[in-house]
Amino acid sequence: MNVERDWMFRTIMLMMVAAVTVALVYDGTARRTTPATRIAAGTDTATATSAPASGYQPVTRNFVITAVPLWVHEEEGTFDYLRQDFGKKGVLAGKEVWGWSPSSITIFEGDTVNVTVVNPSSDDHTFTVPELAYNLAVKALSTAKGTFLAKRAGLFSFVCVVAEHIPYMWGQVVVLPDSAAPQD
Repeated sequence: MNVERDWMFRTIMLMMVAAVTVALVYDGTARRTTPATRIAAGTDTATATSAPASGYQPVTRNFVITAVPLWVHEEEGTFDYLRQDFGKKGVLAGKEVWGWSPSSITIFEGDTVNVTVVNPSSDDHTFTVPELAYNLAVKALSTAKGTFLAKRAGLFSFVCVVAEHIPYMWGQVVVLPDSAAPQD
């Protein structure tokens, strides 16, 4: 079967592309409607008054995050293709690929975050959230603990700033507005 000339295959692919396009357009349109536009259109029973202040009381949340090796120099003996990748002209020259587990945490605006970072490796790491001005150094084969405050809502990256681990070792702190938090 020549996929490029098969009319049935091309027809099915065209129908799939059309279906995905319609789904994306519908989803985008649904996300663009705000409560004000729904009220104006008469599709929302809410009133146009301002929302009440949030009744959320910030809490302290505890997270354990572990540095996880994904592709490191020590694996060159196990996976022969890594010799070339870690070589002087390889795509991973001078780097190692580490990750975080979990790679994202979700909290609410105003929450205090206690983070315990576990580093089971022989490499030093940092747990750094630049946008929140937070940095925690984690020595090799150790655990470090620290605390930061989620002062504002947003999506913030956490990274390891050790040059050998950039740009691969990152995750996200999702800070939701306190109005989205469970209310008393």
